Amino acid sequence: MSEATGLSQVRASFRAALAQIEAYPVELDWRPAFMTPVNALPRTQRWPLRDRATPRPPIQPFAGQPRTLAGAQRALADGSLTAVALMEQTLAAIAARQAELNAFVYVAPAEQLLAAAQAADDARRRGQPGGPLAGIPISVKDLLEVAGMPNTASSPVLEGVIATRDAGSIRLLKAAGAIIVGKTQTHEFALGVTTPQSRNPWDVTRDPGGSSGGSAIAVATGMSLGAMATDTRASVRVPAALCGVVGYKPTFSSVPGDGVTMLSWSLDHIAHMAGTVEDAALLLNVLQPQRPADYTTVLNKDVRGLRIGVPAATLEGAEPGVAAAFQRAVQALQKTGAEVVPTDTPSAADFDLAVLMGLVVSRCEAAAYHTAFGERRSLYATAAVAEQLDEASQVSAVAYLQAQRAREDLRARTLASISRFDAFLMPTTRVAAPKSSEVDNYFLVLSQNCIL
Repeated sequence: MSEATGLSQVRASFRAALAQIEAYPVELDWRPAFMTPVNALPRTQRWPLRDRATPRPPIQPFAGQPRTLAGAQRALADGSLTAVALMEQTLAAIAARQAELNAFVYVAPAEQLLAAAQAADDARRRGQPGGPLAGIPISVKDLLEVAGMPNTASSPVLEGVIATRDAGSIRLLKAAGAIIVGKTQTHEFALGVTTPQSRNPWDVTRDPGGSSGGSAIAVATGMSLGAMATDTRASVRVPAALCGVVGYKPTFSSVPGDGVTMLSWSLDHIAHMAGTVEDAALLLNVLQPQRPADYTTVLNKDVRGLRIGVPAATLEGAEPGVAAAFQRAVQALQKTGAEVVPTDTPSAADFDLAVLMGLVVSRCEAAAYHTAFGERRSLYATAAVAEQLDEASQVSAVAYLQAQRAREDLRARTLASISRFDAFLMPTTRVAAPKSSEVDNYFLVLSQNCIL
């Protein structure tokens, strides 16, 4: 509680963000263009994609750690693993740690999952191996519709809701042969960067990050070999970082976005998680129906000549452990021949503006969406969710549009900054996974590097 105002920290943070956005100066010739394709970005150079002389060996599962999706795929293909055995391993992982970690809102009946795995094995024996994900267990964030499964956004507001159709991304996964294990926990309606009802698999006293915390837990523990989620401001990348898996946020609208409980119409992305970059590429092959090529073909490329910018602002206030880990990553890239260049842009003010703008825009759009729930809005389980939506519902249209103007101004300057590089590199978060008892102090901190 703020002593000066008597407001909760959530309300005070929202009002402070709104005040700064309303005072932000923008050019009078502003035009909304925040969905311009990324490939329109000008480049000063294109880095060469040269195949390595020696191909990288296949990634093998670490002893005691969950197997990778790619490893399972290869083992299924050569007959050293069956889909039934793989599903049994998945169910064993769920049985071992679900009660402790609370990754899932709902797990499909074991007999149903094993029957689907048996069908995949039978088809393979008949010489019909099926799609590229045949027999692979995948979990789905409780925002995306899976026919016959609950779709509650981890909220009492939608308690009892059962999806009658599959979201577009889920249809693609099923067409590729994936088996949907169940629905994973999210921060209520994805309106947070933590998942307070769940626990971090590496230290149960800590938060797994959010809002896609359940998805990250599932992948990290072998409860699934991949996970579908959403990312509005940081919801895939932060939990992936805090749980030690790979989170990937594809270009806006490149993955079908229908069948999703919305947070913010202009910021939501359908995204996914996996155990390795290779696994993430395999999922992306399936999830982007208009993909130009097989994404796994760029895993083994020579990166000599790649010019990478490291915005200094993204390391301001970083915890020593985070900074040290990041520096090891920089050194590893430099050893491959990539050029890593510190840069003052985007600035700390730019990253701060992105946080403020993202908060105002996303919560205003969420408030508009939530009007459809009518009187059930009294059932929110999380005080911070109710407070954010209440604050956002009182924002004027003028202030909302001012936030969009600030967004476009920031976007244009950021594209100009990145045009001097092939990529930016930064820590996903500046802090390690916070203690669950302290997550309220990280309302704006965890997502600070992601939103811009």
